[in-house]
Amino acid sequence: MVGYDANDSMTHSQKLIVGCLSGVTTKFIVQPMDVIKIRSQLLRKPKKGFATYRVARRILWEEGFTAFWHGHCLGQLHSILAVSSQFYVYEVTTKIANSLVPRKFQPIENFVCGVLAGCVCTTLVIPLEVIRVRQILVKDQYKNLFHGAQTVYRYGGIRAFYEGLSASLLQMGPQVGIQFATFQFAQPILLNLLATPCAPGECKNNKQKLATLAIASSIAGSFSGFVAKSLTYPFDLAKRRLQIHTHRTNMKYKTPTQAQSLIRCTRLIDCLTIAFKREGLPGLYRGWAVTVYKAQLTSVAAFTSYELFCFAAREIYAAPN
Repeated sequence: MVGYDANDSMTHSQKLIVGCLSGVTTKFIVQPMDVIKIRSQLLRKPKKGFATYRVARRILWEEGFTAFWHGHCLGQLHSILAVSSQFYVYEVTTKIANSLVPRKFQPIENFVCGVLAGCVCTTLVIPLEVIRVRQILVKDQYKNLFHGAQTVYRYGGIRAFYEGLSASLLQMGPQVGIQFATFQFAQPILLNLLATPCAPGECKNNKQKLATLAIASSIAGSFSGFVAKSLTYPFDLAKRRLQIHTHRTNMKYKTPTQAQSLIRCTRLIDCLTIAFKREGLPGLYRGWAVTVYKAQLTSVAAFTSYELFCFAAREIYAAPN
C-alpha cells in the first residue's frame, strides 16, 4: 500500500525509483489532456457548451496532432520530480508520524502528510511548470528547457520562475493531502470487497492478487482525483493565469489563435475576484470538466502504476536467487 508499512520489504530508495517510473508512465498517458486543460483555462472569451471539444479541434486544425504533445519532454521531467517527490515525502513523513500519532488519528495523519508532500513537490517543480505552461502556449518561443528558461528570465527575472507559487501551494498542498487521505480510505475497502476466497497457500503470488490490486487502485485513484481537484480547482485556475503574467507575445514566432488573447493577473486575490465578477461561480471553474477528467486519469495512472511497480519490485526482490 501507499504510505509507511512496518512490514514492507522495500526501502525508501527503491520506492523513489518506483516513483520516477510511475511519473514517466503518468505523464505519457495524460499529456494531451494537460494541453487542452491549460488552453481552456487561459481563454479570454470562451463560447458556451462543448468548449473542451472546440479547444481540441482548434489545436488539431491549426497546429497538428503533435501539438497535443507540446512541452512533453519538459513535462516528463516535471512529472518525474512531482510524482516521485510526492510519494517519497509521503512515505517518509508517514513513517515519522506512525511513531508519534495514535492510530485513531490516522486519517488526519494521512491528510497532513499529504499536504507536506504537496508543498514540497510544488516548490521543487514550479520553475519547470512556468516554462512548460508557456511552451504549451507558444512552443517556438520557449523551444526547450534552456531556451525557455532564458526567455522566462529575460521577461521577468528570477521571480518569474515562481509566478503562481502562492496559488500553487494553496492548491497542491490540500489537493495532495485530500488525494492521499481519500485513496488511503477507499483502497483498503475496495481490496476487501474485491478479494476472493482461496485455499491456504494459494493467496500469495499471483495474478488474482495483482488484478485485485490494479482494480482497487484504479477506482480509489479515480475517486480521490475527482474529490481533490474539485475542492481545490479555483486555485489551479488562478495559478495558470499567474504563471503567464510576464509572458510577452513576440511577432518573430507563430502564435496560435488561442494564445493571442489570454487572461493574466498579478495577484492571487485578483485572479479569483476578477473571475467571479466576470462570470460568477462558473468563472472560478472555467475548464473544470477537462481538468477533472485529467486529474482522475492522472490519479489513476499515478497510484495504479506506483502500486503495480511496487508489487513487481517486491516479487523480484523476493524471488529466490
